Parts: sequence; C-alpha cells; structure tokens
Amino acid sequence: VSVVFPASSRIPPREESVVFLNTFATPPGFNPLTTSAWGTNWLYPSLFMYTAQREWWIPHLAEDFRWVDKFTLEVTLRPEAKWWDGVPITAHDVEFTWALGRRHKTAAHTAPWDFLVAVRAIDDRTVQFVTSEEVLNYFELIGVLDQHILPQHKWEVLEAEYGARLLLDFKNDDPAEIVGGGPYKLAWWTMDVWVFERVDDWWGRDIFGLPRPRYLVHRRFADNPSANLAVAHLELDTAGLFTPAVWELWEVKGLPVRTYRYEPPFYFGGGTPIGVMMNFARPPLDDPVVRRAIAHAIPFDDLIEKAFHGYSVVAHPSMIIHTLPAAKWIDHELAEKYGYRFDLEIAKALLDEAGIIDRDGDGVREMPDGTPLGPWRFDVPFGWTDWMMMADMIVESLREIGIDIRTEFPDFGLWLVNRNKGAFDLILKWSGGAGLAHPWNVFRVIMDMRLTGPIGEAFMGGNFHRYMNPEVPPLLDALTRETDPERIKAYFSKLQAIAYRDVVFVPFYYSPGWYLFSTVYWVGWPRVEYPERWKRLAANWPCYLPTFFGLVPVGEDPRLSPWETHMRPLVFPTTRIWEELAAVGVE
Repeated sequence: VSVVFPASSRIPPREESVVFLNTFATPPGFNPLTTSAWGTNWLYPSLFMYTAQREWWIPHLAEDFRWVDKFTLEVTLRPEAKWWDGVPITAHDVEFTWALGRRHKTAAHTAPWDFLVAVRAIDDRTVQFVTSEEVLNYFELIGVLDQHILPQHKWEVLEAEYGARLLLDFKNDDPAEIVGGGPYKLAWWTMDVWVFERVDDWWGRDIFGLPRPRYLVHRRFADNPSANLAVAHLELDTAGLFTPAVWELWEVKGLPVRTYRYEPPFYFGGGTPIGVMMNFARPPLDDPVVRRAIAHAIPFDDLIEKAFHGYSVVAHPSMIIHTLPAAKWIDHELAEKYGYRFDLEIAKALLDEAGIIDRDGDGVREMPDGTPLGPWRFDVPFGWTDWMMMADMIVESLREIGIDIRTEFPDFGLWLVNRNKGAFDLILKWSGGAGLAHPWNVFRVIMDMRLTGPIGEAFMGGNFHRYMNPEVPPLLDALTRETDPERIKAYFSKLQAIAYRDVVFVPFYYSPGWYLFSTVYWVGWPRVEYPERWKRLAANWPCYLPTFFGLVPVGEDPRLSPWETHMRPLVFPTTRIWEELAAVGVE
C-alpha cells in the first residue's frame, strides 16, 4: 500500500512512516499561539507531559518541581534542553512565553493569567509560577505545567515585526524558518498532506530515547466515508474518526485493524460527559419534578446501543467520569438514592404525584395552574447523525409520558448561537471534560451562575441553561484552594447533592476517544492489553506524541520501545503534586 504524495515533495519510505488522520480541517498554518494545524505543538516542548486518563506526569523540559510556599510553584529545567538551532532552552523562554500570552490572546497562555500574578525566571534553569490569595486556583496553577514553551530569541523578533497582529498574520508555515525543540520538525506540507520528520540530534534522545518512526504523515480527507475507505484499504496506520460498525473491519473483512478493545465499547471512554440540558428560564422546565421525570424517561442504554453503535458506556449520574481516577470523588450513597435510571413508570408517577396530569384529554400533561408541558423543541445540530437519532429517540420517549415536544435540527452555527443566548428548550450538550481540574470543571461549567446571564444575551463560558443558585459558587471557590482529600470529597458530595436535587444536567454517555490502528507496519499501539500505555490520543501535545515512542516495526517486541525503556520510569502521579503542596502548610 502506498500513499500518493505531491511530486514536488520528498516521499518518505512507507516502512519508516506512520500515516494517520486526526482532522478533516485544512492547515491554517503552524502558529502555536492560535488554532493551528494538527501536530503543531509537537514542535514545541512543554515543561511536563500529562495524561488525564491515568493522571500521569512525565518531566519533559522540566527536571523537577517544588512548592516554595502555597502561592509559588517552582520548576527546574533540564540542562540538556536546546532549541534546534543550538540555543539553550532556559527559564527565560518560559517567562517570555507566558508574558507573550499576557500581551496577546493566545490559545493556551492567556486564560491562566486570571489565576497568576507572575511567571518569573530566577536564573537560567529556575522559573516560578506565582499566584495570590485573591486569585488562588490550584487547578489552574498546576495546569500551567503542560503548556508548550517558545524560543524567546525567535519570537521576540516576530512580535516586534507583527505587533498586535502576531496571531492573525503570522502563519509559521515555512518549515525552514521554524525553530522548535521537540523530537519532530515540520518537513513539508500541502492542504491535504503534512509531514513531520524526526530530529535525530534532538536534545532529549539520551533521556527519552528516539521514537522509531522517522516520519509522521498526516493525510486529510474530504469526509468520513472517504477516510473510512482509506482505513479499509490499509492506507492509514491510525485514525481518529467515527466508523460505522467498526467491528466488521476485523470480524467480517479480516483486516489487521482494530480499536482499543475488540468488544463494546471498542474505544477507550472517559471523555467529556454528554447529556440532556434543560432551560431553567423556560417554565415549567424550571420545576425540578418535571426535570426529574424527563431524566427517568431517557432510554440510556438504547441511545448508546442503537444510535451510537455501542461505542460508549452509560455515564455516571453524578457528572463525575467514573472510568477515570476522579471516580474516587463519587458519592455512591447519593447516586443510589437520587440517581436517574430509565423507567417510564417512575417518570409518570413523579408527574402524577405532583398533580401534573392530562386535564383536557389531549395527551399532554398540564401543571396544576394549567400550563402545558410543551410545546417544546429538542435541538441538535444538523448533520450530527448520531445526536439526531438520539434526539428522535428521547422525544419519542418523552411523548409517552405526556410531553408535547419535537426535534429540530438547525445548522451548527445557529444551534451554537441559540445555546449561547439561552434560546432553547432542551438540547444535547457536552460538559467540562477530563483533565487535571475534573470534576471541578464539570460542576463549574454546568452549575456556576457567574458564567451566565439573562436570556437573550450571548454567553460562552458555560451554564447555558441559566441555573442560578448562590449555594454553588462558594463551594467551587473553596475547592480551588483545598488540598485535604477529606474536605475535597465533602465539597464534591455537597455539589453532587445539589445537582441531584435540582436535576441540573442529565449525563448519559461519555465522548469516546476515536482511535483505531493497523498492525501492517507498526506494533505497540495503546490497547486494552497494554494498560500501562498512555490511553488518551488527543489532538494536542503531549497526549499523542508519547504513543509514537511506544511503536516498533512489525516483528519487533514493543516491550523494548523507547516508551518502556526510557519514558515509563519517569512517570509520577498527580497525587505527588498535591501531597507536596499540602506539605508546605496550606491551611
């Protein structure tokens, strides 16, 4: 099998290349400060590498960290670290990168300044991230550790040249001009193919080893069907895309292709909780009995099996992702007592007991004051076929309990505007996802009244259903400052109790990590049989890159890969960061 490359470009040998797909978007450039082409952040190293799936960290540019005090996180850089042009990577590069994010609205380095006071280089190898009592948020502070770093000597010249238009006009798309510090550099690119080539004299080779693939080749396709055809023709080594009846690739066609698992849910889960959001500003959806009845009328299992091909699992009702280490914060007693399960009889009984009955015989229930349950819309974006089918199934179920509701499928742009303005009745919606801040981020996105405002005004921070509860912000704020596990658990239990009581959001599945792979050329891919491998293959550094360190050519033993021999021994858990923070005397 061969890949067709532009005649003007050097064709990488197939046996030295990993050919993959992770986006259908054309490259907008390779400027790491903006939404750029997939793989851009491989070019620029981070202080640490982090994976939310196992809460693992690997020191990368950083040699180590320490808490100076409860407001100061100090990082020591590796003396070996160098940019490709031979200039040492220092703490001054770190300070400059974060200052750049303060001056410009960058993708990764601007928002954390809401929780930072300073990023300062103490000497060439020591940098401190400083917060204060007024803006303290440990989730955000620790989160700075896995952001990419840029070379000051290159980007201060670019900033002087482009000024305020650095993010708009500078594309960073000339491979010969890019100065990075990662193990792969951009070799060449077109709108449909872009190629990264291994940097054999990379500064980290003696620490992390060199990844075995010499080239990483991203191919872009017009749509899912054409990409799935390439998968079936064994043109891709790995792909992150939706594949209908994916099991047929190996069970029916006998191809050397598979997903993370051979059986349902096939993909590794634990992504963003997705569920039903109801508008609190639209009576009688403001009634918790109505919302609870709706929750019990959602056919959780059928939605996943029929509309989603069995590609996920039923989400935990707490909104905490139960397949991640964060499951330790779930209050199982509350879940058993107040959680939701599909049962139309329970839904009907809840409404009956509240006097919400069909008073005029038209099949639609009315509130005690005569307000009918509907007519409502259930909106999902057009073309999102799995969501459209889910919406149809949910609507059919809600009609059975006496709710007047229909589906509507606006284009995504209109759906997004309506969501932001609160111009909806019911929608399918994702919440905060996996990561260092989970599950705090989920409760914040869904329940923090400070993120939203009046109906008709556009808000993008979260809480689009206009849930206004002053009990919640103090709990969220307390969590950002807490290190004691018992108190953290108590705060999360209070938030779960409120969420159940008010039925603020009904999660029913987790977004899967779309990921399949071929073993024609490479072995050692993350799969359920390799529980110690990094699971999450995401579209940003550093989650995907370590996967390539785990690959070896077919026929070799992946247990001898650089991942196993070099990277794995460096791993430490998130708990170490929290324990060392607690040790400095946080009250």
